[in-house]
Order: sequence, then C-alpha cells, then structure tokens
Amino acid sequence: MKACLLKSPAPIETNPLMFTDVPAPQPTSGEVLVRVSYCGVCRTDLHVIEGELAPQKSPVIPGHQVIGVIEKLGSGPSLVSTRFPIGARVGIAWLHHTDGTCEFCRSGSENH
Repeated sequence: MKACLLKSPAPIETNPLMFTDVPAPQPTSGEVLVRVSYCGVCRTDLHVIEGELAPQKSPVIPGHQVIGVIEKLGSGPSLVSTRFPIGARVGIAWLHHTDGTCEFCRSGSENH
C-alpha cells in the first residue's frame, strides 16, 4: 500500500515524509483492516513530524481520524467482527484508549 512514511522527525519545510510502498497490515484476533478513504492530519501529527512530540515508534505513518471501509477481519470471533462486517463504512476516532482515572477522563475531557 502507499503511505507517507516518517523515518526521522524534521522541520516540515524540509519535506521529511517519504511517499512510498509499505506492507499492508494484517488484522489479528479482535481487529479489522480498514481501507482508508479519508484521513485527517492534525497539528498533533505535525508535532510528531517536526519532532516536538516523540514518535511512539519509528518509522511512523502520521495521520488519524480515519474514514474507510472494513476490508478484512482478524481471525476468530469477536465483538468487533460481528458488529462490523466486511464492507461496512466506519469512522475511527483519534483517541484509542484512556485509563479513565484522572480528572480529565472523569469529566469527559479525556483528550486533555
């Protein structure tokens, strides 16, 4: 698949993203593979690209806030695979998980 890959953070004006082919991910149990139609790139991604936030892995493909279609299901039955069949159009929020314990989580502001 095609992706903009960040191997090393650098100022955006130096064009640090490399448009290249990368292996398509394979979903594991409890996961789905989404063919991305649209993907938002926000200021947080730019912070990662420019090195103001440390990438959690390297290389990284920036971008989140995805809209797409489920293309493949991971092995085994799961809530995800029964709720979202192949071909379903889905939106994926940028925030994957919080622990729900701090004051921001408890007040519904977990993005803080």
